Amino acid sequence: MLKIGIIGPTNIPKLSKLTKKPIGFYLQKAEKIGEILAEIGCELWINSDKGMAAHVGRAYKNNKGKKLVILYPVKGEPWPNKHVKPYIKYADELRKEPNWFWTNYNVTALPDICICVGLSAGVLSELAYIKWNYKLKRGKLKKLIAVRELLRDKKLPPEIEVDVKKILVYPKKVEELKQLLKRLSKRDQWH
Repeated sequence: MLKIGIIGPTNIPKLSKLTKKPIGFYLQKAEKIGEILAEIGCELWINSDKGMAAHVGRAYKNNKGKKLVILYPVKGEPWPNKHVKPYIKYADELRKEPNWFWTNYNVTALPDICICVGLSAGVLSELAYIKWNYKLKRGKLKKLIAVRELLRDKKLPPEIEVDVKKILVYPKKVEELKQLLKRLSKRDQWH
């Protein structure tokens, strides 16, 4: 089954302010992404936290998504983890990771495809993991999809983009994901 990870901001009000798009715009897009992912029958991987990934995950489950894998940092290091415990109840499979580093790293390294649904400081660190894994031929990730309408400047920062351009795909809108993912799943072999 195709495994898809989601990386995105946890602070949707801040994202809204920075992009000058209403909060409702992001919630609607997260709902659509979850619906599309459930429809294509993939396994969805997200971190146990609030924000875009949580909204995508709930929409995925509400649309009868087959398997929601939630990564949870067992130790609250180097950052606290108590605030994320309420999100683990949605998991079909709970992956207990040693700490936040492994939680954020594995959501980008273990799926076949990673979809970036907005930028934040945390997402920039996850994009850096993708860059280094690609450069050093680590991890299982084959494609990074960054949805232009969810990004501030409609693209990733050039420091990341230049190094991952061979695996990077930029759909303009969320609605293009369904066809894109169908094409990618036909072209590539997934486990």
